[in-house]
Amino acid sequence: MPTLDDISLRPFRPDDAPAVREWFSNPNATGDLMDEAREDFSDADAEAWVERAMKTDAKDRKWAIVMAGEARPVGFTALYGIESSTPPELGCVLGANAARGMGLGREAERLTIAKAFDEFGAHKVYGRIPATNEGAKRAVASLGWQHEGTLRSHISRGGQLVDLEMWGVLPEEFRAATADR
Repeated sequence: MPTLDDISLRPFRPDDAPAVREWFSNPNATGDLMDEAREDFSDADAEAWVERAMKTDAKDRKWAIVMAGEARPVGFTALYGIESSTPPELGCVLGANAARGMGLGREAERLTIAKAFDEFGAHKVYGRIPATNEGAKRAVASLGWQHEGTLRSHISRGGQLVDLEMWGVLPEEFRAATADR
């Protein structure tokens, strides 16, 4: 069983495209994304996605989540909209079902939020979480995030309207909540 110390982030590489294709083809991995689920995510789509993810001069930055001893990444984190007057938005996808429930996503998010504050000088990080995603809400709450509001009936999922919750964290809240890591 991997420990939290076995989890790290690294830049994307061209050979990550097969893993990316698997993530975006897995309804369990993409079910809570803000975008509509993709009907088909081809090899070419995955290669183009990785090429964009490898850019280090864009306002959106993405990192592969890796576990010690694993050749392929198990997911990714992102900061959308860095280096602007508004805070960046955190994104995270775990592709492997086996990676869920071990704290891996929370640790990858912790590493990404630290980057936002320490490397990019963000004054806040925020996220939009479907109200039905209890795991994501527990993960961010454990990192010091606060629920900031709810947009009622904001997302359409399979013909059903779902509330969207807004969450955010300030540097001092994050550091206090993660001081033991």
